[in-house]
Amino acid sequence: MIEAAERDGSLRAGGAIVEATSGNTGISLAAIGRAMGYRVRIFMPDWMSRERRDLIASFGAQIDVVGPFGAFTLRESRTCDLVFVGGGAGMAPILSILRTLAERGSPRKATYYYGARRRRDLCFEKELSELEALLPDFHFVPALSEPDEEAWEGEVGLITDVLRRHESDLSDVDCYVCGPPPMVEAAMETLSNLGASDKRIYYDKFTTTAPS
Repeated sequence: MIEAAERDGSLRAGGAIVEATSGNTGISLAAIGRAMGYRVRIFMPDWMSRERRDLIASFGAQIDVVGPFGAFTLRESRTCDLVFVGGGAGMAPILSILRTLAERGSPRKATYYYGARRRRDLCFEKELSELEALLPDFHFVPALSEPDEEAWEGEVGLITDVLRRHESDLSDVDCYVCGPPPMVEAAMETLSNLGASDKRIYYDKFTTTAPS
């Protein structure tokens, strides 16, 4: 990356390397860039681990931490129960909210329904188990729609079916939904049928960009 920038003239001796990254790219740029005599400035999301930030900073790079954007954030002015429904990559934003609840020692009742096809599609199970220990009234309810031969003692079926089996009255609950559009739309309908107010259903649809 650095060599290519030098060849095309976009990076000159004594110049600055500016990069937005949430992965190991920042560590490599910080180490190699500083060794080659460049100033390095890295933009990182606020959820990046302290260990990674410290490592990048140890190479002398400047780090700018960027906070989350958008409206899919925890409404902290209320103390009501919380219901989260996720699928696929929708795990990440909801997990971020759960981490915030744990950091602040929230006593709010929270239930996270997460749908996957098979056992191997589940992720962050260890951290979610740790969050159940940290948060006094938090429960993680994973469900598999196509369980394979591997032993599975958890919920089976579409996540909307699991939601209906566990919940009966969501009239005073804040609901957060994140995942692929079909799942989000189905979950929103289910939540409404269970009494959740449309104004208290917060959602984010994850889509992919079609190749041009």
